[in-house]
Amino acid sequence: MPLATRVFAGGAGPALAANLLGARAAAEISNAIGQVTAGNMFGLPGGIPGLQNIFGWRVDRQNAPGGFINVSVQRNGVTGQPSSIASVFVPGAYNIGVPGAHLGPAALVQYNARKRELERAVRRGLEQSFASYALPLGQQPLQAGQPNNARAVSRYEVHGTFSS
Repeated sequence: MPLATRVFAGGAGPALAANLLGARAAAEISNAIGQVTAGNMFGLPGGIPGLQNIFGWRVDRQNAPGGFINVSVQRNGVTGQPSSIASVFVPGAYNIGVPGAHLGPAALVQYNARKRELERAVRRGLEQSFASYALPLGQQPLQAGQPNNARAVSRYEVHGTFSS
């Protein structure tokens, strides 16, 4: 089965308050998601270099369950409350290295195909996570005039095997 995404069994996570989104948030978040690559998603927890201020959003690697990395899109400048708007867990085993030259051009073609497939899956998971941005389970919809700060976002995970 090729790489796919699904809701992570660990449940939803806290998310950015809706009043902090901004009118152009969907386009800004989509732009940040589009800059995640197989080359920059793996590494130590923390901000991904070059992805720290994309229209006021950043992409971070955060704490994750064992064997995974957590790629998250967060709002800059938010303190004392959740800032995440999308999250996807990626198995660390998908961190593939560039093949040695001795393996020939076919190995490089396979490597590039896997890299693109992984990037598509991670970006899809982040977009699905952002699309899940909603009120926490069991919370009643807000009435006019109520603060709309309590939000949650489904965490997604990449699973399956590479097509090539």
